[in-house]
Amino acid sequence: MKKYTKVVKRFLALAAPAIATSILATLPSQAATIAYSESKFNINNFSSSPLDVRTLTNNVTTTISTGGQVTADANAEAKFNIDANNSASNLSFSQAQGQGDGYTGSAKSFAAIIGYDFIVDKEFSFDFSGLFNLKTSIDDALTERANASGEFLYELYDSDSGNLLDSFKIFGNLSTIGNNDAFAFEPSSNITFDLSQTSIDKSFGGTQEYALTSFKGEYSRTFDKPTHLTLIESKSNQVSVYTVPEPSTILGSLFSCTMFGAVSIRKRKRASSAALLVNKDLRSV
Repeated sequence: MKKYTKVVKRFLALAAPAIATSILATLPSQAATIAYSESKFNINNFSSSPLDVRTLTNNVTTTISTGGQVTADANAEAKFNIDANNSASNLSFSQAQGQGDGYTGSAKSFAAIIGYDFIVDKEFSFDFSGLFNLKTSIDDALTERANASGEFLYELYDSDSGNLLDSFKIFGNLSTIGNNDAFAFEPSSNITFDLSQTSIDKSFGGTQEYALTSFKGEYSRTFDKPTHLTLIESKSNQVSVYTVPEPSTILGSLFSCTMFGAVSIRKRKRASSAALLVNKDLRSV
């Protein structure tokens, strides 16, 4: 049985994005924002070949400006080669940057590879390497925001029962400025890393943040009877940049509204007082 429901749901969700934005066109800032999210994965030397394969890719970008400059780029690639080398690879990349006053930009990308029904007698193994990279940068903490997130997910299923046998997940999120920064690196026990070519580095807080890992290793699992396996590897990357009103602008607007309201109330009070005097004078006539 082909077990790719989770990947298809992610793909469909990405293919039909709904983006709601609210932009103020009177922002004085002239600084720059950058958000970057990328993931790559390569597999080589499968110990057996799948009976069928599938690849999925999609990317979406959106930009809106009321005065500033903003760009958004996204790319996704995936391939699965059934030949003497039995290799597969994919990549997902999203980037957005803006400058000036009044803009929003976002980019989303998705890539997946699926190998159906690897026929395994005793051992299933392959070599792999990959990269996961998130970066955000802003110049003005009062008026600019940059967000980057990504997820890499490898899953191996028993094709007959649908049970998940092994997984490898990397997840990260950067919110500049904000308190939603996160990074997780979660491999299962049957994955072995080459420590000389595997590294993890991250920096949270401030106006420049990043989360980066590059890795290389091997997956290997043994079975006590012939087994059919389904392999799913997917990745999604999202970024957004936008400007927000400065606190002084908001306070100024509130102060103006308050003063206008106070003047209006005083005028109404004066008008009411004048009316009372006129009525009093008419009664005395």
